[in-house]
Amino acid sequence: MHELTQWLLDSIRAHGSISVLIGVLIESVIVPIPSPLIIMGAGAVLVPAEIPGSAVFTRILFQIVLPGSIGSTLGAYVGYGIGFWGGQSAINRLQRFLGFGWSDVQTMERRLTQRHAGLIILVLRALPIIPLSLISIGAGIIRWPVGSFSFWTFLGSIPRCFILGFLGWMARDTYQGLAHRMDRVESLISAGILITGLFVILWLRRQVQKRSGK
Repeated sequence: MHELTQWLLDSIRAHGSISVLIGVLIESVIVPIPSPLIIMGAGAVLVPAEIPGSAVFTRILFQIVLPGSIGSTLGAYVGYGIGFWGGQSAINRLQRFLGFGWSDVQTMERRLTQRHAGLIILVLRALPIIPLSLISIGAGIIRWPVGSFSFWTFLGSIPRCFILGFLGWMARDTYQGLAHRMDRVESLISAGILITGLFVILWLRRQVQKRSGK
């Protein structure tokens, strides 16, 4: 994995924006690659330290944010597809164990995300320490319309890529250490999300039992 990561960073140094797109796409699919590393690396190697502040924002926007957001959106379809095609069948298979079925998941989804789904995706994807794969899989499980998913995923990727690109430019030679620290925080948040998901499962199971009078 270290060799793949180093190859991606060397490719960004040699080929610029197109490699940012490809690197973020690969990083979105291969979870063990620290998710902040590619964009922060692009900020460190593509934006010279000595250029004026206004030029920094322009460079980051066009060389990092735009290709990074496109790559992040394309990579998100993998997680979305896993949730979309695998979520319903997995829940139906485990219905006896879970205590609820697919119709109950749909009911919960309508209550929680009917009005604010886009805003939820935008905010979660904009935060650099939120695990993106879990967001995409969750959106696929509830079968959120792919058009809306694509729009809000791209929109949420813009501030995320800008923040990480700017941090990489600021950190320069120390960006890898900072990226790994952020990745550790992201891993802790992933664990927290999974634990929260367990409590949601238990809560939903309890709601189903109450409706059935058990």
